[in-house]
Amino acid sequence: MSANNRRIRRVIVDLLWEHGPQTRNQLADLLLKERGIREVPSDTSLSSLLSKNVQIESVGNVRVENINGTSTWHMAFDIRRDLITEKEHIIYTRPPSCMTGSQRKKTQRCAECGRNRLFPPDSTACFICE
Repeated sequence: MSANNRRIRRVIVDLLWEHGPQTRNQLADLLLKERGIREVPSDTSLSSLLSKNVQIESVGNVRVENINGTSTWHMAFDIRRDLITEKEHIIYTRPPSCMTGSQRKKTQRCAECGRNRLFPPDSTACFICE
């Protein structure tokens, strides 16, 4: 995966934390305004990035009215609010494929689930298993 996709996946989670549930088009608009993003991914690429991230889930459908007056239903995405209740939890639930290099060096293998995760301070299991 390119470094740009990793950066976009991290930014998407932060944007969803700040703005709440969003459709792909709304996320693309937010990514346009975000600094550090060179180019916004296409609709298909954005859909792929959203589906591959374990921190993001589909929360339903939103009716969107098109320019010509017809309305369609678009999926709305949000972070897993049952798991991520504070901004600090985002780092501990992030998969290694989205982490920065320094974060990836600090990962440990969880004894319960067997996944490589960044552990919270003074913890023996990953945040998801706790």
